[in-house]
Amino acid sequence: MKKRALIFSVAVALIALGAQAAVEKSVPVSAQKNLTMTIYNGGRALINDVRQVDLKEGQNLLSFVDISDLVMPSSVLFKSNGVQVLEQNFNFDLLTKENLMEKSVGQTVNVEYIDPATGVITADKAELLAYGYGGPILKIGNKIESSYPGRIIFNRIPENLSARPTLIFDVEASQSASQDVEVSYLTNGISWEADYVVELNKDDLLDINGLVTLTNNTEVSYKNAQLQLVAGDVNMIVQSRKRKGFVEADGNAVLLAQAIREPEVESISGYYLYTIGRPTNILSKQTKQVALLSGSGIQAKRSYEYESPLNYFSDYEFEKAKPTMYLTFKNTKNNGLGQALPKGTVRVYEKDSKDGLIFVGEDSINHTAKGQDVRLLLGKDFDITAKGKRVSFKKIDAKISQAEFEIKISNAKTTPVKVLFYQYLPNGWTILSESMKSQKETSNKIYWDVSVPEQGDVILTFKVQVTNQ
Repeated sequence: MKKRALIFSVAVALIALGAQAAVEKSVPVSAQKNLTMTIYNGGRALINDVRQVDLKEGQNLLSFVDISDLVMPSSVLFKSNGVQVLEQNFNFDLLTKENLMEKSVGQTVNVEYIDPATGVITADKAELLAYGYGGPILKIGNKIESSYPGRIIFNRIPENLSARPTLIFDVEASQSASQDVEVSYLTNGISWEADYVVELNKDDLLDINGLVTLTNNTEVSYKNAQLQLVAGDVNMIVQSRKRKGFVEADGNAVLLAQAIREPEVESISGYYLYTIGRPTNILSKQTKQVALLSGSGIQAKRSYEYESPLNYFSDYEFEKAKPTMYLTFKNTKNNGLGQALPKGTVRVYEKDSKDGLIFVGEDSINHTAKGQDVRLLLGKDFDITAKGKRVSFKKIDAKISQAEFEIKISNAKTTPVKVLFYQYLPNGWTILSESMKSQKETSNKIYWDVSVPEQGDVILTFKVQVTNQ
């Protein structure tokens, strides 16, 4: 005889509606007239949801369904002409098998077992004594059953369990009318970040495309939403919540703006507000990308930089050192861009001799206003090498010493390059001699702008005197 598979299923039979459900008026998403989402860098969004509601004069109990399960209840704002809010509640306990079981402990339920061999149904009443990881524990007659093979039928939905996250508003209307009701709230679980793709050609001209990566970790889908993105570090105060798996944060800056149809970048209180020109859908548990900006023919400049490991007081020497390669361009309209760039990741590709794209590096940028330079660290360049050492060191007297240094920079490329060589020096330094003119970066840091010919070498020498105070 085959081993019987024990099937455990949950069925719900609604016998009667409670008094409160009878007076609640559902305001579904189908009544929605406008939806605006303003998303911040910190994983938070401001939702402005406008729906049309038939109100009666006097008290109304409105049930707004399909609200984010990660809503911050203290941030909810209800607005409608001639309507006063008396009370508002957020029902976040959702109708799941686990919640249904847990909230029905101690209640009488119906149980049914269908004999797989005969099809005979055995029905009975039972008391749900407990529910845990091992399943339900039932009292059927005088027996305690911990592995009941049939199904449990509930007679009602326990109070405060909702099929979807719901905001309930108890409001007083001055007159009977069909009118717009706007509900605004902050929610966690929705984030955006910028990703940029740069294509670089041999003439150091680049094209850039910016994409917005949107992530919705809530249980709610937002459809046909006007999308706004806030670039900037809005101060947020994080406070823990007692609700399991939920963290709430209260922000001291909320940017409210009307959605517009044309793409636009607007500066508000030190932040940049990007308005996407067309409505979009952000489904529950979805990541999607939306075009943000583009620029072409942007003049860039490559630079190669060494941070010297040489120490004035040490005879350490180095060889085969590779410089760090940077790509810099001006974020100006005259240079083909001139747009505020939200912080994000920039990935750079360069064409090879066959016009194929090669990935040459990536870097992150902070929020960059138009007019500022963008500087990208791409990695190490293997065609340029350097070696160096301290050639001599001597004490002149108890306070004065002198040291000489030599650095050789080699270029295997078929084009000349410029290399910035940085050297740190102790307090009280003076350059006595140098093979090329240095420039001062900080009080203890100097550098040389070294031109290295194609497939050639350059030797940099300098002598330093240090006077101790």
